[in-house]
Amino acid sequence: METSQNAHFEAKPADAEAADTVIRVIPRMADLDPAAWNALAGDSPFLSHAFLHALETTGCVGADIGWEPVHLALFRDGKLDAAMPLYIKHHSWGEFVFDWAWADAYRRHGLNYYPKLVCCIPFSPVPGARLLARNDADRSTLIQAAQKLMQDLNFSSLHILFPTEPDHAALEATPLMHRSGFQFHWNNAGYADFDAFLAVMTHDKRKKIRQERKKLANAGISFRWVEGAESTDADWDHFYRCYADTYARHRSEPHLNR
Repeated sequence: METSQNAHFEAKPADAEAADTVIRVIPRMADLDPAAWNALAGDSPFLSHAFLHALETTGCVGADIGWEPVHLALFRDGKLDAAMPLYIKHHSWGEFVFDWAWADAYRRHGLNYYPKLVCCIPFSPVPGARLLARNDADRSTLIQAAQKLMQDLNFSSLHILFPTEPDHAALEATPLMHRSGFQFHWNNAGYADFDAFLAVMTHDKRKKIRQERKKLANAGISFRWVEGAESTDADWDHFYRCYADTYARHRSEPHLNR
């Protein structure tokens, strides 16, 4: 496959037993079988073939906006057996990892930080699998292939953002630098209702939350839950206005379109 950097990339894993095991760069999700990809990706909606394909077909990602897809795909006997969502990045927008200082350091030393290779879910800090494989050997093979692609293209770096287990184990066995971050996640511990959730808190916290909810009710603010299949064009228009307004308030442009 050809990338915009005019680099043809096709590699055979060094320890591959089968003669027809090969890794290729795939520039479009449309070139990959959705069922085979989803079997590797699991149940994360952000890793689904449909989501990543939609980002490409709607122009949310593409070479012209600095998000060029160069997904890695490992084929055995012609079937997709492992994969890695991968992009050539010409900037650091939409990653939720702030490496501008690294880019500035490169610039001050007369070096190019961009382009770089980034394995991630565009525009989302949601953790998840990044090395889509069924075993550690294939995960290691994907990392090695990504590093080789980076070297072949003469890029500054390879970044794998917000991975989860079992990717961690494969990554820790590499010379890649490891970055630690913090996220706050709420998990439902089997609460029967909201009162059951409040019951595990101290009296002062319960009182404060109830007062805040009462203020919302008195202000006439209510919420409506809409399932995706039930949503209307008006719902999506309203959602997008809120989404775009959030970016505008932070003096930025929204990454997704409508």
